Amino acid sequence: MQFINRTISRLLMAVLLAAIIAGALNSTSAQQPTKTPDEDVVRVNTDLVQTAITVVDKQGKFVEGLSREQFELLIDGKPRSISFLERVTSGTEREVELSQRRQSPISTPAPATGTVRGRTVIFFIDDVHLSLSSLNSTRQMITHFLDTEMTAKDSVAIASARGQIGFLQQFTNNKEVLQAALARVHVQPSEQRTFGMGNVPMSELTALTIESKPDTKQNSVMQVYVEECLKTSGPSGDRRTAITLRESCERLVKSNARNVLMQTGHATDGTYQSLESLMRSSARLPGRKIVFFVSDGFLSQGGPFGNNLSNKLKQITDAAQRASVVIYSIDARGLVSGTLDATNNLLPDANGRMAALASTEIFATQDALNALAEDSGGRALRNQNYFDRWVDKVLDETSNYYVLAWRPSTEEEKESKFRNVKITISGRPELTVRAPRGYVETVQSETPNASSTEKPKTSASHLNDALADYLPSKSLQAVLSVTHLDTPKNGPLLTSSFQIAAGGLDYGNDDNQPATVNLAGVILNDKGKIASSFQTQLNVKPLSSATGDSSGIIYSHRDLLAPGIYQVRVAARDERNGRVGSAMQWVVIPDLSSGRLTLSSVLIGGQVVENAKNTEDTAQVQLSVDHHFSRSDHLGYWIFVYNAKRAASGATDLVAETQVLQDGKVVLTDSRKLNNDSPDRDRIPYGANLSLKSLRPGSYELRVKIVDAVAGTNATQSSSFVVQ
Repeated sequence: MQFINRTISRLLMAVLLAAIIAGALNSTSAQQPTKTPDEDVVRVNTDLVQTAITVVDKQGKFVEGLSREQFELLIDGKPRSISFLERVTSGTEREVELSQRRQSPISTPAPATGTVRGRTVIFFIDDVHLSLSSLNSTRQMITHFLDTEMTAKDSVAIASARGQIGFLQQFTNNKEVLQAALARVHVQPSEQRTFGMGNVPMSELTALTIESKPDTKQNSVMQVYVEECLKTSGPSGDRRTAITLRESCERLVKSNARNVLMQTGHATDGTYQSLESLMRSSARLPGRKIVFFVSDGFLSQGGPFGNNLSNKLKQITDAAQRASVVIYSIDARGLVSGTLDATNNLLPDANGRMAALASTEIFATQDALNALAEDSGGRALRNQNYFDRWVDKVLDETSNYYVLAWRPSTEEEKESKFRNVKITISGRPELTVRAPRGYVETVQSETPNASSTEKPKTSASHLNDALADYLPSKSLQAVLSVTHLDTPKNGPLLTSSFQIAAGGLDYGNDDNQPATVNLAGVILNDKGKIASSFQTQLNVKPLSSATGDSSGIIYSHRDLLAPGIYQVRVAARDERNGRVGSAMQWVVIPDLSSGRLTLSSVLIGGQVVENAKNTEDTAQVQLSVDHHFSRSDHLGYWIFVYNAKRAASGATDLVAETQVLQDGKVVLTDSRKLNNDSPDRDRIPYGANLSLKSLRPGSYELRVKIVDAVAGTNATQSSSFVVQ
């Protein structure tokens, strides 16, 4: 114990002195890629169509144990045989494998490994059709999810129809980044008003009612607006003038209705385009994706944009099917009365002619929300106020599902056309099947030989492509760890440590030549602009076969950056075999000038590296990059506390509450009081060693909460680690 305390003390002092964090080599073993045996693969046509479906009973519970023979599949009303069926659990390795083989060979069923990858969740905020009050409710709902439901393994993105979020519209599990993305969403109420007739309101449904029934005598809504127009025209005078004024008002009302439909049609088309783009861009992400589409509703079709919007809806359904996306829509208006009031955007009418329209307005604007959800295999939440519970329930009910696949049986079915899909359970009418309503079948055209049309890529272009891609390149195994802390002399220090699996490098034909690795990195701010960049070339000696050394090669880059949100992207390329590995990570550097209680990153697995040539009493610090440990290890972790308040005596009163979580459940806890004897009053260190003996192999989250009893505040930092 005395040795451990001495090690912690020296490590903390080394960090305080801004010594080099991370050495050139790390003894952590690198994981080698595994290969799937050929005999485990059933070869099928590459034009296989695959879809995810959820089957629930009357209580909404997932139905287990269904076989392929129990499912009935209809394509455009015609029976189709099912080629493949498997029950899948969200977040498992098996789900990733199946999603990567969509429209490609599918392996035979295999037992789930139990390794949880986490959920992929998207909150799509329709800021085109959203009121200020609805936006506030939406923020509360998403904040509740971030605070209480999101785990370290989840990948979450917040997107908006108008694209206000910008560079922060990316997947992450960093709560602060997601909160910053949510804060960027604003609404601009665009209540539709008429021109030339007193600026009275005209809703989209009102405009569609006028457009679809242009005969004034048969259209009571039209009559209301014509009468309103006549009021603004003044006295009519003789009968001929009155007739002329009425005809003029009828034309004006029809023109306003057409303009309203054109404006709302453009707005809805923009929302659909943003949503479809999101669907297609997420297709490369593994596993099933859950999209919460939050909106105040709009008409699904009608007016000049009717056919176009209908086709857009089919394209979104197809994109969702191909990307394994399920949409759950939320009417952010919550529980509404449906009566005529100021919120309806309808013209008041003392004769009650607008009352019927008011009663159908809410249902008409929910049509699109219903279609988006049901056509993708999800559900719509409407006329309810319990948004938080809805999100929790959806994530729970989508944790299990079936993957079903079939092949087009005729050449006609391979033509580019929307195909209607219906799936039922034979003899079980009480069960509900939620599945995409269709897809667009397209013919895969032959592509020209890339070698004859494209120039070979250079090493720099390979690295640039990897840095620009939102998905990591994995042909060369690599991992990134980013930490920040505040140094006494220079302020915020960001350390980006990139570990490359030495076993994946090419050491020549005789395995005895140095490997050459080109490495490049870029640090982007929250606007997507470059804050810093670096590049280097590493010469790596061959592995020692005698010792069985399979260590990872670590390169660390340090930057002094201003407080803010950053994304670090790093890529490496083996110059001999061309393999590329990349990784990215978000980090938030706090602003200490705010005076709030703030923490550094959690520093994990640090080791004091002795240097015989060093004559001073300082040491180099080497932190774990991949955060992989064996059960026999002790996990050392350290953190620095900034802006701690002091009592009148000058003493602090800080307590560190540590939790270890797996899949969101707490498995270990620890609570300790911090010492007051720190040599640096502005940077109070805390370190401890955690025994891993009681933890089973798997992924975990280490969460450290510092409670300041003097100020009555607390701050939390977390990091992930793996027990092997």
